[in-house]
Amino acid sequence: MGQLLQTKDTTEFEVSRIPSVLFNLSLPSTVNITSDIVPAEGAVILVQAVSVIGRANILEDSTGHVEPITKGEVLPVALGKRRALRKRSGDVPTNLAIGDTIYLLSKSGVVGTSLGFYDENERPVELKVLGAVVLAGKQVNMKDSAVPRRQKLEYSAPIVGVIGTCMDVGKTTMICKLISELRKKDMRIAAVKLTGVASLRDLLKMDGAGADPVMGFMDGGLPSTCGDISEVVEVALGVLHKVNQAQPDLIVAEFGDGLLGDYGVEQLMRCPDIRQNTIAFILSAGDLVSVYGARELMKLYGAEISLSTGPAVNNLTAASYVEEHIGGLAESNQHAIPKTVAMVEANLEKHRTRLLGSSDTVSI
Repeated sequence: MGQLLQTKDTTEFEVSRIPSVLFNLSLPSTVNITSDIVPAEGAVILVQAVSVIGRANILEDSTGHVEPITKGEVLPVALGKRRALRKRSGDVPTNLAIGDTIYLLSKSGVVGTSLGFYDENERPVELKVLGAVVLAGKQVNMKDSAVPRRQKLEYSAPIVGVIGTCMDVGKTTMICKLISELRKKDMRIAAVKLTGVASLRDLLKMDGAGADPVMGFMDGGLPSTCGDISEVVEVALGVLHKVNQAQPDLIVAEFGDGLLGDYGVEQLMRCPDIRQNTIAFILSAGDLVSVYGARELMKLYGAEISLSTGPAVNNLTAASYVEEHIGGLAESNQHAIPKTVAMVEANLEKHRTRLLGSSDTVSI
């Protein structure tokens, strides 16, 4: 959380734009900074772009618009962690002072030390630290403007979880198609993204598909879900509690990145409050081996995959192989998705029947 600073010495800076990771903070275009920097996850600091060479030289602003970063540009950003297998990885620094070098870990404005990158095209933008952003004598932290965390989820609309074997295998594509199809049936659909690294891109796509409300772990104050796993779980439950206040008929939940890794997906799969309200898991995978491995992995978590999608099943031969030899339904997300819609509707009906049965039970 933001910490009270002893010093009264601050300097005023004008910023060029607000990164999307800070979209909930309503930062002004002119901010005050201090040299007293407390390096913590979610802490907002001011930086200046030093090296802007490479494909990673882009920034998503608080409206979701993406443009290149220019050398010398002054930006507020958030300290965080990232553990991407195909892009950049980094950590929150243990110490930080004016003039230090840190790196852009995500186009949303998550920054930290660099632990490596996938290839030369992903070499991160180099940033010079100018100071910590302060408001009312307190260092700003994105956790200060967050949806309250929860330790329990007392009630939830039924959830369809969409998981993947890695990043960029079509999870959001399937989610948006499913939202669109269910909205045609006059269902109110909420959408959440519970793991990953901060970005508005997927959330805006879900909103465009017709989901309302749409929220993510950023709303819970996290720049990514690579940190304290107890926080990740409590933030997920807090976000689910918040969207349930809108009384949706169904919640579609994306679990960003893959089943394995450092983003907390496994822990959320094992969370009883999430599992007991989930009526189906849809897997998006890149190949048949991934489909098989993910099914075996989910069994270890005590869960089953209802349907597989993604590049692994983008033709009928592959989809048929999954259904005949691996198990569960399979359907490409590149065209209409009648199997997926029918599966969700059938599971919803089973869920309603169970609820009616439990409400009719009389204890003697």
